[in-house]
Amino acid sequence: MKLEPECVPCLFNQVLRAFQMLKPDISREIILDAQKKLMEYLLSFDLEKKASPIIGKVAYNLVAEALGVNDPYASIKKQYNQLALQFYDEARKIVNSAKDPLFKAIIVAALGNTIDLGTNHKIDFISDIKNFTPDNLAINDYETFKQSLLDTVHLLILLDNAGEIVFDKLLVETMLKTFPELEIICSVRSAPIINDATLEDAKFVGLTDLVQVIEASATPGIDLPTTTDEFKKQFFLKDGVILSKGQGNFESLYGMEIPDKEVYYLLKAKCSLMERLFSVKEGNIIFKRKTENF
Repeated sequence: MKLEPECVPCLFNQVLRAFQMLKPDISREIILDAQKKLMEYLLSFDLEKKASPIIGKVAYNLVAEALGVNDPYASIKKQYNQLALQFYDEARKIVNSAKDPLFKAIIVAALGNTIDLGTNHKIDFISDIKNFTPDNLAINDYETFKQSLLDTVHLLILLDNAGEIVFDKLLVETMLKTFPELEIICSVRSAPIINDATLEDAKFVGLTDLVQVIEASATPGIDLPTTTDEFKKQFFLKDGVILSKGQGNFESLYGMEIPDKEVYYLLKAKCSLMERLFSVKEGNIIFKRKTENF
């Protein structure tokens, strides 16, 4: 995705919010210095060049540099994983007892990105899972997705955040039961970036005990030129299906031509840009098949 007008103020706000979360007592001078460096980078950036997720990496690297820490979100990611695991058993019971376990598992995986894991809103989360129906999806290509899985033997899931990865594990478990012949491979970031899931998170929640987990790129999304050779091999494998989770991965794939693949986006619309692109409301959950140039 190229840089869009809505993204510019959002980037500066993300830098501000990151400092406020990670070090609330940090000086205004340090925040402004990081924002100034981001501004200088944007001034020299080719607006016709694919911006996401490259600019996101630059923004959060500036935060890490100012704090003098390689992985400033490390403790937060661990906390998110631990809190999400507290919901796991109950969510699993709901999925297994559902009329359509696969659909329910997809919803759990989507809602896992929407709750505030920093506060223990267990009742709301479980209630949302129980009460969510196909009608609650702003865009619903679930039936097409099921048919795509029936027509393939290979699924690549592009994972998103720590914490959320706990519910991705539940989705993978359900898919393996539903489609026992399906080979599932999951991808994570190749280095710490924001609160995105890494191989360490996949191991912590036990996902690596179920399926192969590979590393993609060290960016908040998929920067194809810098992805690992193994990721490129799986990404361009013919006649497979890709399930892209989260907004960062969507922004990476938006407008990209991916031949011989069925691609599906599963995400929550978190900003006005997503509202505009998908013609939905902010906060809506989207499950959409990728179409030409989308």
